[in-house]
Amino acid sequence: MGGDSTDKKGAVKDWRLASKLVFALGDMIRTMLCRTFILSLAVALSGVAVSAMAADPLASIEKSVVLIEKGEHSLARSYLAPALVDPRISSVARSRAYYLRGFSFASVGMPVSALRDFNRALEFNPANPAALFALARLHWDGAAVEQNDTLALSLFAQAHELGHVGADLFIALGHLYGRGVAQNTALGRARLTALAEGGNALAMSHFASSLRADGGRHDEAADWYRKASAAGDPNALVALAFMYLGGELTASNRLDEANALLQQAAAAGSDVAMVRLAHHYLSGMGVPKDYRKSQELFAAASALGNTDADVGLGYLYQAELVAVPLDRSAGFWYQRAAHAGNVEGQLRWARMLLGQNRTLQARSWFAAAARQNNAAGHNNLAWLLATFRDAGLRDGARALVHAQLAVEAQPSSTHLDTLAAAYAETGQFDRAVETQREAIAALLAADMGEQVGLERRLQAYQRAQPWRE
Repeated sequence: MGGDSTDKKGAVKDWRLASKLVFALGDMIRTMLCRTFILSLAVALSGVAVSAMAADPLASIEKSVVLIEKGEHSLARSYLAPALVDPRISSVARSRAYYLRGFSFASVGMPVSALRDFNRALEFNPANPAALFALARLHWDGAAVEQNDTLALSLFAQAHELGHVGADLFIALGHLYGRGVAQNTALGRARLTALAEGGNALAMSHFASSLRADGGRHDEAADWYRKASAAGDPNALVALAFMYLGGELTASNRLDEANALLQQAAAAGSDVAMVRLAHHYLSGMGVPKDYRKSQELFAAASALGNTDADVGLGYLYQAELVAVPLDRSAGFWYQRAAHAGNVEGQLRWARMLLGQNRTLQARSWFAAAARQNNAAGHNNLAWLLATFRDAGLRDGARALVHAQLAVEAQPSSTHLDTLAAAYAETGQFDRAVETQREAIAALLAADMGEQVGLERRLQAYQRAQPWRE
């Protein structure tokens, strides 16, 4: 019913939300954390609100936009629910409603639900540029779907043709890095330059990163990072800080300069800066050790969806460096980070489970880290599969695959030790002995306390006995 004119007016508001999606979806992918903000007041009011607005589904959609901008996502979805099934609105309006609900899901770290709604939005209106862009981001980052750069770039191109202001940045990045298209550095930089000169802060930062990768163009890169910061990208200051820390830029005191930039970026809302500063306060890197300050910074970054911050909080509580809350101890934070796909969180949660003799659960989390091709994940999973006392839980062939991947990534004494155990579990004792000797030879001076255990395992393999723990 007469949805077209309202749809056009509503599209203006959608562009504002769509531009936020560049940041909102990026936060969603680093966290991958399924959290639902259930507001008791919102729930209590939703029935009344929906009933009052049921006669005007288009007004309900507009109300949802306001609520999403306020961060009241659960209440926003309650306004959208009746509009999604109301037979009186146009396909374009229904597509918009599905997009808005998907955006709401994405904003609170629910990518699977977001994926479903973005696809539904395109079923009702294949020319919805905001939905095309949002779906492209999920495929670009591999959130809720297998990463597919080619499909993502195709969707970005469609969104760009329909006038989406954010899509051209990703098309430029595709050419710059060879994602979804043959790499063409010159073309990628040309498109980034055009966007940067038009005031696009993210384009400025990416262009600076490209110059930085060239080597020898550090001053030029730093200038673009400063421009990006002035244009509204606080993470550009973080990049500048890392340039000082890495010696790419000179200063009378590089550490002081880096910390000042991180402080500025954190104050501007950069969760990345907050986490780095928290680590500096934790270790006393250029600032006095201050565990309470570290906790505050980790907590602030965690509230913004940074899963590295969750791991940091877990460490503070596990090491008892600050008072441990009764309801949110180290395990809570490690598990939360693990579920969000944070590899370090998965490893730390798995080790905590091992300490509680919950071996099967630990194995599943080591496997999750291994699926992200993490060397420690491969190594820990291989060790369990090779040395389980329960024969029904061992899998020598699988252990061997993961141990080899760990050694390929880093041929350390620890990884060689695991590979030897995997060889022994598969009955290849000659190779086990040879590999265990390599593990002993690879011991670093700081790890010599491990030599006794390594030699005990070597003796077992020489007797054609696999190792059990």
